[in-house]
Amino acid sequence: MSEMITFSPSPSLFGFGALTRLNEFLVSRGYKRLLIITDRQIAGSGILDRVLELLKGSIGAEVFDGAPAEPSSSDVDQAMKHLGSGFDALLGLGGGSSMDFAKAMSIIMTHGGTLGDYLGEGSVPGPVIPVACIPTTSGTGSQSTQTTVFTINGVKRGASSEYIRPVFSIVDPELTMNLPPMVTRNSGYDALMHACESFVARPSSHVPERPILYQGSNPFSRSLALEAFRSIWRSYRTAVSDGSNREARMGMSLGAHMAGMAFSHSGLGLVHALASSLGGMVDYPHGVCLAACTHIGLRYNFEACEKDFALLAGVIAEIEGSPSHASAKDFPLRLQDLIQELDLPSRPSDLGIKKEDARTVLEKTLVQTRRIVTNPRPLDEELLRYIEEGI
Repeated sequence: MSEMITFSPSPSLFGFGALTRLNEFLVSRGYKRLLIITDRQIAGSGILDRVLELLKGSIGAEVFDGAPAEPSSSDVDQAMKHLGSGFDALLGLGGGSSMDFAKAMSIIMTHGGTLGDYLGEGSVPGPVIPVACIPTTSGTGSQSTQTTVFTINGVKRGASSEYIRPVFSIVDPELTMNLPPMVTRNSGYDALMHACESFVARPSSHVPERPILYQGSNPFSRSLALEAFRSIWRSYRTAVSDGSNREARMGMSLGAHMAGMAFSHSGLGLVHALASSLGGMVDYPHGVCLAACTHIGLRYNFEACEKDFALLAGVIAEIEGSPSHASAKDFPLRLQDLIQELDLPSRPSDLGIKKEDARTVLEKTLVQTRRIVTNPRPLDEELLRYIEEGI
């Protein structure tokens, strides 16, 4: 255990119109040849064209637009066979998958091997080709974090290293204005759970030192997470129902960005671990899997988080003008109301998981040490019962 806390956020520029300063950020770092990692939807949306226009005449760029929505380790390994070399930096442009893909490729381009060689914490042996990020969704917060997530052996796992934390990011809510409602819904729930699980993470005084800054909840992460939760809860429903609302898009972009900074300094917990287990078993977006696992994780952690749940319930009551005597029990109920209102799944069985799959879910969850170390309640033999009852 350590009594010290490390703060290491990446530089970022936030606000409507921030994208216009991209060239300035790249040139100031001396980058001359860039590999842009994105997906075909972004490539066809006009956003990629705007980026290329900003770079014209000062920075050479090659584009890889094959980043899949839910990448596996083999996707990254295969992509490496079709790319050039000699890049000064990589630019992840898109949702979390494109940004994570850029981080993963920076590892392989620098150190060789396959992505599976770098699974876990602290396995990247040294600095990598710099990665910059421009998110086009309000969800993963990957532009702020030191992790790349991918599916390997049927489980969404990751490679985590401070070496792959982006060197800078540009967060422009304008890029999210045309997101479809379902993408806004799914990515937004991910951001909401980042804020929630970061806020209630095991205290840093009870977390052993690690190669990454998933050091447990601390004053820095809790302050960011609480404000992120407030911003997301205030904006989420409106962003889904009225994507043209600039204030709601601003609130979601800011909340997701702060939540990413928060959990990259605290770690996450059981809801994310369970959802990543489901993500390797069923073909649904990560935010959908999170919604299906929320009640299991919150029930299991309830006694360890009672004070924090009451505080979060109070934030919800304040935003919605509800009675101020909110209690800890109100928090999971309000989340279930939100899940129902947005037509998200409330149980793993809604995604095709059966009660007899409970032990498989448990086994896939227990291997995710990156997440479960900072869960507020240590995982014990009771978890299987909670999973069985929650399915």
